[in-house]
Amino acid sequence: MNGGRFPHALLLEGPEGSGRRTFAREIAAALFCRGEHKPCGSCSQCRKVLEQNHPDVEYYGGDGSRRSFHIDTIRQLRQNAWLLPGEAPCRVCVLCGAENMTDQAQNALLKILEEPPEHTVFILTAENRAMLLPTILSRVQTIRLEPLTPAEILPVLRERCPDQPGEKLEWAAETADTIGQALALLADESLQRHAQLAQRMLELLCNGSEYDLLTAVEPVSRKREDLLEVCTQLRQLLTAELTRAASGGESRFSTRRITRMLEALDDLLPRVQQNGNTLLLSTLLALRLSQA
Repeated sequence: MNGGRFPHALLLEGPEGSGRRTFAREIAAALFCRGEHKPCGSCSQCRKVLEQNHPDVEYYGGDGSRRSFHIDTIRQLRQNAWLLPGEAPCRVCVLCGAENMTDQAQNALLKILEEPPEHTVFILTAENRAMLLPTILSRVQTIRLEPLTPAEILPVLRERCPDQPGEKLEWAAETADTIGQALALLADESLQRHAQLAQRMLELLCNGSEYDLLTAVEPVSRKREDLLEVCTQLRQLLTAELTRAASGGESRFSTRRITRMLEALDDLLPRVQQNGNTLLLSTLLALRLSQA
């Protein structure tokens, strides 16, 4: 809040599965709610928002891949943002995966963030705010959705997945940063294999050789989707290690080494996404991580 007035633009930043889109709906419901305690979840306005059929809440975004959020979508958003709300006190435009906007799309969005309609609130969601232009970041207020601890995730998994073995639930809670990630792991055997491989790579980075790491990466070196998923899982593990190291907790690596490994991942991931040679890039990744 700014002087009792809700910000015209928010950025909800957090890892995949952290509930960014759910939180955006909750914010919209609170803005529209007619109950005493907002959001009440039971008034007609809340129900429409939470069921995603409110005429004054619109969702925009690409297919989730890098640079899939194009300028044409922002042009449509800019037209719709000036329409007056039909039922609610304001309109809410939710931009899902805002880090996937092209630079042209971000510059087009900046124009309306600089002079927004008084009756429209913009809510951006992103995994990493660093992927957005500084000019965009200067126009939004950021709320960071922090990763959950295993102790916070495990009770939810036990409640939602009572038929799963206890050891598997504990593994998912230890591996994931969010409830959404943990549930996805339990439901997808392919994700489980990728997560286990990422954990194995982390162990080898601590105690193994370059050859051991190259051998471990080989099974995912020929399929782009598999390599991307393993890299994503490894990045989450390294980020968790960095958080522990920075806060004085126990970590297997120094802060400097973790940072250099994350830099290597961030440098190579775009090349994998842009149809680079996966066999060559997986080899380069193993070498860069070992030498970090």
